[in-house]
Amino acid sequence: MNKPMQIGFNTFDTHVIDKDPDFILPLKNGVDFIFCHFDPPKWKFDSCEEKAAAAVAVLKELGLPFVANFEFQNFARDTYVDGYEWSNRPDGTHLLDMKPSFFEALRSQGNLLAVTYDEFEHVIINRNISLWLDSKGKVDLAAFPQLDTRDAFRQGEALETDLKAYADALKSMGAPAVSGEHVWPVLHHLFARAGIIPNFKSQKELVSNIHFAVAAGAALEYGTPLWNCVDLWHKMTFPGHTPEEMYHNLVFAYLAGVDRVYVEASNAFVEDDGEGGKKLNAYGENYLRFTDKYKGKERDYNVQDYRPEIGVIRYDDTYWGQNLVWDRGLFGNRKIRPDARSKEWLHIIKTVTHGDTRSTGFTWGRIAPSALTPHRSFVSMNSLAVFDDRVKKETLKSLKLCFLCGVRVSPETLSAVDELVSENGLTVVCPRRYAPARYRSLLKKDYTELSCGKGSYIITDNFESARLRNRIAPFLGNKDEIRLTFKDREIRLKIDEKGETFTQI
Repeated sequence: MNKPMQIGFNTFDTHVIDKDPDFILPLKNGVDFIFCHFDPPKWKFDSCEEKAAAAVAVLKELGLPFVANFEFQNFARDTYVDGYEWSNRPDGTHLLDMKPSFFEALRSQGNLLAVTYDEFEHVIINRNISLWLDSKGKVDLAAFPQLDTRDAFRQGEALETDLKAYADALKSMGAPAVSGEHVWPVLHHLFARAGIIPNFKSQKELVSNIHFAVAAGAALEYGTPLWNCVDLWHKMTFPGHTPEEMYHNLVFAYLAGVDRVYVEASNAFVEDDGEGGKKLNAYGENYLRFTDKYKGKERDYNVQDYRPEIGVIRYDDTYWGQNLVWDRGLFGNRKIRPDARSKEWLHIIKTVTHGDTRSTGFTWGRIAPSALTPHRSFVSMNSLAVFDDRVKKETLKSLKLCFLCGVRVSPETLSAVDELVSENGLTVVCPRRYAPARYRSLLKKDYTELSCGKGSYIITDNFESARLRNRIAPFLGNKDEIRLTFKDREIRLKIDEKGETFTQI
């Protein structure tokens, strides 16, 4: 069965309406869809429906379905115009409220694929931080209501309820699908449970293949599609990645079974031609190089055929290594602080990547020690996926090595893992609190290994110890390689020294 990947790029409503070269030139060899930024404040909200309808009509004329993307609310404090409030809610939160007549304009030609809330998890966990920064700390608005609690699980449950209601409201208006666009490697699983498509950024300030492992785990666990934004921004620089790095991130998306990929943004593809016009530059040429080779190319697998061999199971409390300016509390609630349990998964990722990532996180923030080190898109990884605390047995059957960590793992998941140890020969690494009760009296202080049926438990609170690394080395694959295993094939990639490109082995 052919499961081709859909390919597009991110552009802006004004480029579409004006048929700007930034929009037209990248279409030279055709794309499958457009990811279009709609920005009503740019039009001062008067006649915004007419202009949205005009952009949609141009896309229809070109035979292009589109995803409507919204980001203005992340930067606009005052959004009350012509009797409609787009973002500021009566409960004191700041969250996009779609104007019904505007939404009808988006649907007017029948080519709307989905609605995307740009950097949705970012505004949730960092409380609309762009507004906070722009106001020098005077404006501090959460995206959803915050509970009076120090319990991450309670806040997460409340957020799931609110997110599902939000996504359902958009779908009831006629959105065929809803997605976020994740800057940080968190909330993919909760979004998927709420009916929001996991959509991970690569490049940017992230390790692309590790962010894939998190988002792919969510898509696999909850049976959703997987989208990928290959983002050319790096810190405050655009474009902040090389054309070759962009090209290889696109190829990785294809090989990894991503369903829909797009580049942010098309204005990076063109430059002045010296005669008053525009021409494609190295970014544009490499984009066309990719579409020439991969657009419509048959692929008989996607992320739902991924069969990971290493799994990390944890309750996603939104900790990714926050520090300094980002340290605003888990789920955006300042009363909920990360503890040692929140940080365990970062130590695990460092171990399974042969030390290629840091135990403080695998992102490059603008204001963090990591900002001093060179960015790399790709690190060593052997068939990894990250699951949440309620993952079911069927999803875990392909695992050979599994880590239990974080603030919570459900009793049902612990039971499923225990069965896979005994029946399938799974090796489990976990802290004392997740060791089966029958073994508690046998545990030694630092490290205990116990056989259980065909498999074994390794019980330790130190996920970076030399003893553990040596014991699980046979599961970790080769350094400087990415290995992906699907139901009927494996893909191996040799990473270059800078971590920007790879060759398929």
